[in-house]
Amino acid sequence: MYKLIKGKDIPTKDAAAFIAKWNKNRKHHIGFCGTEADEIIETIDEEMTDVTFGNCFAAAIQDGQLVGLIGLDIDLEDKSAEVWGPFVDPAFDVDMAIEIWGLLNEQTQSLETISLFFNKENNLVKKFADKLEFKQKTDQIILTYSEDQLENQLIKKKEELASNDNDAFAVLHDNAFPGTYYSGKEIMERINDTQKVFVLKDKGHLAGYVYVEADPDFADGSIEFIAVDQAFRGKGYGKKLLLTAVSWLFTFESIKEITLCVSADNKGAIGLYQSAGFHLMHELYYFSKNSVAIGS
Repeated sequence: MYKLIKGKDIPTKDAAAFIAKWNKNRKHHIGFCGTEADEIIETIDEEMTDVTFGNCFAAAIQDGQLVGLIGLDIDLEDKSAEVWGPFVDPAFDVDMAIEIWGLLNEQTQSLETISLFFNKENNLVKKFADKLEFKQKTDQIILTYSEDQLENQLIKKKEELASNDNDAFAVLHDNAFPGTYYSGKEIMERINDTQKVFVLKDKGHLAGYVYVEADPDFADGSIEFIAVDQAFRGKGYGKKLLLTAVSWLFTFESIKEITLCVSADNKGAIGLYQSAGFHLMHELYYFSKNSVAIGS
């Protein structure tokens, strides 16, 4: 018989190990979480700051071992949360997930939007979403690119954003991604040794850019934004920028693979990434619930 416990009674390292174990399996995979315990612990400690671990996780244990777990990454400002899980040992079913969810009632009652992001092979979370009446939104796909794929690619010299192109970059970015999480100005303020903007120019004009971030401590890299000015499209510049970005990420010894998340209906972006050599890794459902009530 299992026992339900709240986050304050769960060692963070045990929760991270449990998530890492099951998140490597497609049938348990959650897109919001990593697959390495150390990275998961860092995220919990450094990013889950609005509501800390002890108040936003709940679990089930049997014989002293975790057999089920759910966490909430809560943003108090916009009253939203991303659900880490449910993660449930295959010996149990969705009913356990519903019971664990009930322990988080105090936190969910104050939220306006709750999101689930899970692999299409994760049947338990699909049942969980249906039972709690989450609504399906835009599906996502995860693409991956490995270091050995660069061996046969000819990469020209990387050109970083220069100060004389700052204004053109800001206009291009803000027009391509209006209202997104980083403005052009904010991206320029973020540039450092592990966060770069690479550009491609055509006859002195800024034709396109890619903004890329590396996290070598956790062997991770991400391509955050890429855009080509409409006047210069159809020349293969998007592919060149992508290859520039991945080649730079692979200059960090620890980074061996890059993953990207793309909306499944963004066929243009998917085609661009695949033309550069990215391969499909995961297909994910995105569900959300605009309700403060647990079961309504």
